[in-house]
Amino acid sequence: MTREDYVKSLIKARGYTFKAFAQEINMPYTTLLSILNGSIGGAAMDNVLRISQALDFTIEELNEISQEQPGPTPNAPDDDEVLLKLIHNLPEEKKRALKILLTNR
Repeated sequence: MTREDYVKSLIKARGYTFKAFAQEINMPYTTLLSILNGSIGGAAMDNVLRISQALDFTIEELNEISQEQPGPTPNAPDDDEVLLKLIHNLPEEKKRALKILLTNR
């Protein structure tokens, strides 16, 4: 998984379209697309920081992801890991609401 793919998966896991996410972080949509479809390593630091803060990951975590891995590796987060991290970071009342929604209780 590339760093760009990792960020794309986090955006999708949060329920955003790329356009809505760009609006949320006050970044031009074309800039976000350029970052996600090109190289996040060549992006301006302030843009990368905006993205990382909104998605709750550190630059160090992003740096650990190889730019050009041929496929999934044991160290690359999969969709389940990304989802679990997002759920873990939810406030308690939102966790309870999610549990109710998922269990129909």
